[in-house]
Amino acid sequence: MKKFAIIGGSGFYELMSGSKEEIATPYGKTSVVFSNLNNVKIAFLARHGGRHVTPPHKVDYKTNIFALNELGYKNILSTSATGIIRGYKPGDLVLLRDFIAFHLGAVTFFDSFASGIKHVDMSEPYSGELNSLLKRAARLEKIKLKDDGVVAATWGPRFETKSEIEAFKKLGANLVSMTNAQECILANELGMNYAAVAVGTNYAAGICKKKLSINEVFEVMKKKNDELKRLFMRAVVV
Repeated sequence: MKKFAIIGGSGFYELMSGSKEEIATPYGKTSVVFSNLNNVKIAFLARHGGRHVTPPHKVDYKTNIFALNELGYKNILSTSATGIIRGYKPGDLVLLRDFIAFHLGAVTFFDSFASGIKHVDMSEPYSGELNSLLKRAARLEKIKLKDDGVVAATWGPRFETKSEIEAFKKLGANLVSMTNAQECILANELGMNYAAVAVGTNYAAGICKKKLSINEVFEVMKKKNDELKRLFMRAVVV
């Protein structure tokens, strides 16, 4: 039986009904909802918790990714609200291709080389196989899914400054996210397949003149929830 994990970000807290379980790991505990669809096992995890109680810099990425891996869910589809730097507009669904995160500091399971040296290749951080599944699902569901997303990673919870966004733009980023790269790095370290659909929710600082607000993020995510659910539900069974 195929198994897929789906991680929901801001404004995307549930996928389908199922049994909720608390999973213990060496790093901590996390809650996962288990369900089945057409002989496919699905594990859904809300990145920020069901009521968005966990801010981005406090998300326990290690616990979440480790738990899914230990449970045998080697394929992860995720979504996250992202700021738009260039090339997209609010409401666009964007398949991620790469990220920029060297400025974050260490995000790793490998805090010791006592059992061997670990340097993971990140030439293709987002799974080509899973990206193809998502593209096919989008065609079948007649959902417009853009691609070539390059996300700049930040920790949050504050929004970025104008100068930071300008720097990310010069480095080649077209989106900015407080959560996605961290998950992607850890999933790759454990040999998991990871893909992400970003939702462009707002223009980043300096791209538009108005002040940034979390309200516009949630407003756009609310509008895109049904599309995201249809996309993911189709992707796991194609």
